[in-house]
Amino acid sequence: MKRGSLADLKQVPFWSRVLGWLSIFGWLIFVIAAVVFNYAKPERNTILTEIFGISVRDYWQITLGDLFVILLVIGLCVSLLSLALNYILFRQDKQHLWINILILIMSCLGGLSLYFFGY
Repeated sequence: MKRGSLADLKQVPFWSRVLGWLSIFGWLIFVIAAVVFNYAKPERNTILTEIFGISVRDYWQITLGDLFVILLVIGLCVSLLSLALNYILFRQDKQHLWINILILIMSCLGGLSLYFFGY
């Protein structure tokens, strides 16, 4: 049997697939939140804006900022659910911890702290 074949995929337990899909969904939500962050954040004042007298927005766009927070909270909840499932299912196998879930949790917490405590 060739590695990575369809037969191997059929042998993967259901909950391992659920963990994989939750991880992919969480990262997809985080990427969408990063795109929303780009449009919601205050604009930076540069030398060109000073020279040409271009006004810049120094506040968060409220609707996009709220969408950014909602997306990060959803991503955080999905990753915490995935971490809890990972801990419950693989309690005996301590080697089966998914590092990308922890990175996603820290990234979501960092984004929320960036929004609430300063930019």
